[in-house]
Amino acid sequence: MRNLYLWDISIRNLQVESESLNRICYGHDEINSSGDLYVCSYNLQVQCYNENGEVKWNTNLGDSSSPNNSPVNLTYLTLPSSLCVGLENGELFTIRDSGQVCDLAGVFDVGLLAMEWSPDQELLVLVTKNLKTILMSCTFDPINEVDLLNQEFGEKQFITVGWGKKETQFHGSEGKQAARLKSEIRADVNASSDTTVKITWRGDGNLYAVGFTMDGIRRFKVFDREGNLQYTSEKQQGLETNLSWRPSGNVIATTQRLSDKYVVAFFEKNGLKHGDFITPINTTSCIEELAWSSDSEILTLQCRNPDTNSQKLLLFTTGNYHWYLKQTIEFNPNQKICKIMWDNDFDVVNNKKLHVILDNGQHFTYSWIWNIDHSTGKTDDDDAIVTVIDGQNILITSFRQTVVPPPMAATEINCQSYINSVHFAPHILNNKYGKSNIFYIYTTDHKLVFYEQITKFPLTFKEIKTLQLDTYDFSFQYYNWHWVKHDILVCVMVDNEQGYQLIEYNIDNDKIIKQNVTTLPGAVTRIQSHPTDSSSIFLQLNNGEILQYREGSIQIQDISFPVACQKFNVILIEEDLFFIGLTHKGNLLINGAVVLNNVSSFFVHTHFLLLTTLQHLLLCVEITKSGVSAIMEYQKNQSEHVYRRKIERGAKLVIAVPNDIRTIFQMPRGNLESIQPRPLALKIIGEYLNSFKYHEAFDLMRKQRINLNLIHDHNPEKFIQNIDIFLESIKNNSWLSLFISDLENADVTRTMYSSSYADKKSTVNYEIGNKVQKICDLIRIHLTHRPDADNKILPLLTAFVKKNTVQDLETALSLIKDLKVQESGGSKLPVASDEALKYLLYMVDVNHLFDVALGMYDFDLVLLVASKSQKDPKEYIPMLNELNEMDEDYRRFTINKHLKRFNKAIQSLVKCGPEKYDQLKTFVKYHSLYREALALLSPDKDIYKEISDDFGLYLKLKKEFIKAGIIYERASNYEKAVECYKDALEWELALKVAHCWPKEKLKNLCGDLINGLKEEKRHQEVLKIYEQYYDDNVEAINYAIDNGQYKTAIRLCTQYNMNHLKVERILPILLDEYNNLQNLIETNWSNFIKYKERLFIVRENKNIPSENYDTSYVNKDSDLYSDAGSTLASSSRGSSRSFRSSKNRRKHERKVASLKEGSQYEDVALVMALHNLVSTSFDLRTPVKEVNIALCCFKKDEEAFHLQTSLEKLLTVIKDNLKEIWTNELVIEATNASIAAQNTPEGCNLIPQGIASLEPHIRISPVITDVNWKLDLI
Repeated sequence: MRNLYLWDISIRNLQVESESLNRICYGHDEINSSGDLYVCSYNLQVQCYNENGEVKWNTNLGDSSSPNNSPVNLTYLTLPSSLCVGLENGELFTIRDSGQVCDLAGVFDVGLLAMEWSPDQELLVLVTKNLKTILMSCTFDPINEVDLLNQEFGEKQFITVGWGKKETQFHGSEGKQAARLKSEIRADVNASSDTTVKITWRGDGNLYAVGFTMDGIRRFKVFDREGNLQYTSEKQQGLETNLSWRPSGNVIATTQRLSDKYVVAFFEKNGLKHGDFITPINTTSCIEELAWSSDSEILTLQCRNPDTNSQKLLLFTTGNYHWYLKQTIEFNPNQKICKIMWDNDFDVVNNKKLHVILDNGQHFTYSWIWNIDHSTGKTDDDDAIVTVIDGQNILITSFRQTVVPPPMAATEINCQSYINSVHFAPHILNNKYGKSNIFYIYTTDHKLVFYEQITKFPLTFKEIKTLQLDTYDFSFQYYNWHWVKHDILVCVMVDNEQGYQLIEYNIDNDKIIKQNVTTLPGAVTRIQSHPTDSSSIFLQLNNGEILQYREGSIQIQDISFPVACQKFNVILIEEDLFFIGLTHKGNLLINGAVVLNNVSSFFVHTHFLLLTTLQHLLLCVEITKSGVSAIMEYQKNQSEHVYRRKIERGAKLVIAVPNDIRTIFQMPRGNLESIQPRPLALKIIGEYLNSFKYHEAFDLMRKQRINLNLIHDHNPEKFIQNIDIFLESIKNNSWLSLFISDLENADVTRTMYSSSYADKKSTVNYEIGNKVQKICDLIRIHLTHRPDADNKILPLLTAFVKKNTVQDLETALSLIKDLKVQESGGSKLPVASDEALKYLLYMVDVNHLFDVALGMYDFDLVLLVASKSQKDPKEYIPMLNELNEMDEDYRRFTINKHLKRFNKAIQSLVKCGPEKYDQLKTFVKYHSLYREALALLSPDKDIYKEISDDFGLYLKLKKEFIKAGIIYERASNYEKAVECYKDALEWELALKVAHCWPKEKLKNLCGDLINGLKEEKRHQEVLKIYEQYYDDNVEAINYAIDNGQYKTAIRLCTQYNMNHLKVERILPILLDEYNNLQNLIETNWSNFIKYKERLFIVRENKNIPSENYDTSYVNKDSDLYSDAGSTLASSSRGSSRSFRSSKNRRKHERKVASLKEGSQYEDVALVMALHNLVSTSFDLRTPVKEVNIALCCFKKDEEAFHLQTSLEKLLTVIKDNLKEIWTNELVIEATNASIAAQNTPEGCNLIPQGIASLEPHIRISPVITDVNWKLDLI
């Protein structure tokens, strides 16, 4: 679907004295990338021309060569920067140093017919006049010599075993006699006298072919890189001298003149013919030369017409096994082609650059690119028309209607002249033709022919006008045509003297008038229309600059591309212009910045920017600022704004139908593929939903298999408000049922379609978890109030089933029962009850529906459901008969028990009365339904107490003593209630229940509670029991003294007038506690100083590198050392280690906590010990405060002051050294080691060791909370 588009054209005049051009070559040196032209004339004058056509240097070989000589080949050698010239008499010359040095490399006495260097310029092939081929190295050393007239086939001689012989083949209507006919290849009279020899190399330089005449028949032989003969071509009638090996290597091209046609024939390397195509030239014309482009995509034919003495170049490309004539370059009789050659530069920009040199010194350079000529409309009126040029034919396909694979097309237009380019009307065209499907062509005879679409299907066009332009000096002097407005056309004109000019034409009926001529600063490669301004266009120069042209004036844009882009587009987003370009090397540029570097094609759809990448992905972003930002950041952050989809390898975008979802790709072979990208479909569906076109949206969603939840989730508020429009649009019950069944409690705009709704803002707050129920209820309400509600039974049943509750299924069955009743009354309904029941059974399992009907206690409904199922009547009829014989309440109990609806079963069983209480008790106990049963019974009944007793025992077994006590208490079982409260140590609840017990029994209960609370060290509560219930003051005071409750003990002594106990009991114990605290503070002081200083020493030693051993052996995991003995001490910085048993693990833990000097993990143990010491020291603040208050009560201020001062000094020293112990390095190192220990392979039994074993709270200094503990009065 591609056409060759002229990217750039340049012309220069070589300063030649006369028409003396003979051999020409083109070469690039390391300094000048533009390349120089080298010419050798008939009189052996060698000249070098620069890019301006000026002579850089010249030299004359006539003085050094033999007389009557002429050049055979001229080649520029890149590596030695020299020129190699082969002469007819056999001399080989090399010229270097700008023609200053001319060396004779060798002489062949018999003379030369042809010579050719290999593509890598390492080998040279020559053919002498005695038809011997000689292979030489780049230093002109001979490698091999072979006689071309030798009858040998070559080393790869075919081997046949008789299969597939012509005699065994089917010949159809020709009969068996056709097998006996032998085609005779006769010698060509003209070929017998033709001594022309052609040499052609394969692109990789491993094979070369030599074409020559043998026995009056043109043949060629194929040799390998060592000069050994491999193959000889088969005999073919009418072969000509032209011979060119495709650089990719798959075929060798030549020309063949047959009796009824003139073809370009292709041969494989083994010499067998591999197809051909007919050339569009008359019988009198001839093909003088064949040339392949360096990328093997273009085959150039140089043709001559003897009748008119004119020449032309035909550029062919292939696709899907068809050869298209894409471009025709015609020359007048005064212009004689001397040489055509394709640029051999390795830059991808120049792989389609064609050089044409005329004998008058004119040098034309044509640069081509691939381009897809398609309509540019953005509305539904545009039919996405793509045109393909094939000589004088235009192949046209409308992709909105159909996809026709090439080389076929929907329609074909035959023109009178060869076509150079096709140009469609701009997308903002507003003229009498109306639509963007019209186009015009530019032909080789300098005409503009306009065509208008007549019908869409079948696709037909008609010619509406033809405009003749002024004469031109050479082909493509006017190029880059563009349709600006309905009456304005522009093109670029190139002139050797005035450079490049932009010509603006005005179309007045059937005349075309030149209106404006504007000089351009450089060559224009692409032209693009303004997105909204029909009078403005943008020009891209060959240096990447962008100009804006409007009515004869040019304005340079602030934005430019670093290099010229082969595809260029302009889009408008919120009044801002964005310039998008794709370079030859696959770089996507947006506003001059490289966004992606692996893009193979892009296309601007109505709403989206589509990209294909070299990773075989389709990227799609909406044309919004957020979408453009997402694609600009795609390589750094793959945003959800960018849709990604895998495509076939090598696929490139052809066109995306405007306002549609069809997107066309072309594969490398040429075949087409049509897909529907999801974002395009979602965009159109969104537009349908916004305009309440629910039927169109639903139809498209079904075809594209898009989740139907989007109908609601696109705009929930609007859908709910317009539910009646939705129900009116979707009249098909199947569609409506499908929508209901597809509902789910999820917002698809946030999940599967989030990329297309990335910028969506919620307009209504609703619970996603309640979405299905809400929509089903809404549809059910509106369906039941519609006039055609009788026709909507099936969607209504779907809504009940979708809610998936027993109540809704019961409602659905009731609805079916009502239908059955109406039918039995003689009514004719749109939906029969049997149909409705079958539909319900299709959605709901029959067993489940049978149970639902049984749970409704309606046996008629049960029989109706069972009759439509596969159930055996022997299974359910006896059960139903048995149920019919029971009482109503007991029948319901039995049904609910069968359906495992135990709550309802209890309700029914309770209603059965006292005669079923034993069964009730057993049923409740078996299913643990105590709470449900108690809620249905009166507390004054015996059955209530019995069930409560069982419930309390059940709770006691579960260790829930408080709950059990409450149950016993409610059932007036106070003894068991007190026991449960006592077990739970809820002494207040226990004493509340037992307040009326006898005094002795109550005291025993208090004793039991005191013992339990003592074990839990709940001293304050024990003292409350002593004071309020136990009635033993001395015991209470002694308990307070023994457990450190000094203030309480002093209070009780005063309260009970036992002041002698203060001196006899409280003071001695208080002084002992003082001494203990004082000793503990001193011990902590000494340990802290010792641990801290030792820690600093250990750290200092570990930071000093060892000088007694080679550090290269420090790897403790090396196989050179065993686990038992190591000459080096291990570091405590290890992260993890494997232990095979728990015993070894405990041993390792003790080893880590060891404070032994010199131990492996001493620093870790010191940190752990210091952390524990600091925590315990700060925990002493509250006990010291309590002791000091008690000492002050006994006027022991000196002891209290001494204790407070000691602790204060200890805490101050600790605070001052915390940062030196827990340094930042320790925290980071311990954290990293712990992370490394956790990142162990799955299945490895590893535990942290060393510093990695530190708990997170030990890696940092202890957290100290402020406590008001000091007494200011001492």
